[in-house]
Amino acid sequence: MEIDCGNRVLGKGGYATVFEGVWGVNRRPVAVKRVFLHAEGTRQEEEALRKLDHPNVVKLFHAESGIVLRLFALELCQASLERLFLKEEDPRKYCGPMPAPAQVLYQLATGLDYIHKMKLVHRDLKPENVLIWVDSKADNKVLMKCYDVTEIKGTLNYLAPEILKLKILKDNGQRNIPELQRATVKSDVFGEGLVFGYFLSHGKHPFGSEHPEVQSNIINQNPVNVEKIHSQYSQELILKMLADEPENRISSSDVVDYLEKLRNQTETL
Repeated sequence: MEIDCGNRVLGKGGYATVFEGVWGVNRRPVAVKRVFLHAEGTRQEEEALRKLDHPNVVKLFHAESGIVLRLFALELCQASLERLFLKEEDPRKYCGPMPAPAQVLYQLATGLDYIHKMKLVHRDLKPENVLIWVDSKADNKVLMKCYDVTEIKGTLNYLAPEILKLKILKDNGQRNIPELQRATVKSDVFGEGLVFGYFLSHGKHPFGSEHPEVQSNIINQNPVNVEKIHSQYSQELILKMLADEPENRISSSDVVDYLEKLRNQTETL
């Protein structure tokens, strides 16, 4: 096998565990994602990853199968956005270089817009799936990267309202509800707006602090923490991304255009 999976765990999800490892004859450091061969969505995820080649999307280098596991050799990143805002005393906290705030948003926006232009939906945008990559060979060049494209299960606190409402009804055992709303490019934009708000408010979820409160506020369109974002321009953009009705949300291309205009202004994020 070309992939050598180490023992250091980088992350765990519902269907997979990610380890630090190496790949190929050159022993390139990679993130090794291990998924059961017949886990839901494994084939779709691999097909999606093979299509994608963009500086702001985590790259798949190689995939291979063992007896029961499918292994993916993925681009190794230094940390997730979530780790940037851990408490100072937490040893997992990321304290390395970061792009300017405007660049963070722009890079994430171009990454998601590329995914959408490739006719794919991310489905699970959240701080844990936004990764920080540092190129030590290029004067600490830093890139933000979207990760876990096409993850089947979204995270409740980062679901768009049209999906969250039906998910809660189903989880509460209610019958005669419509089929669960599938993730769309517009639900991705809602998730991206949540990530933008989280980043600009230094780790606060735009809709609150506690889990029940967050979900209730998403459903009732009450983004209590957006006002803590000091830039009026950023607030306006995020509120456009967090519109309750999907048809009222701006597109991922609109987000890129908006941020490009901001880059030409003196207003800081």
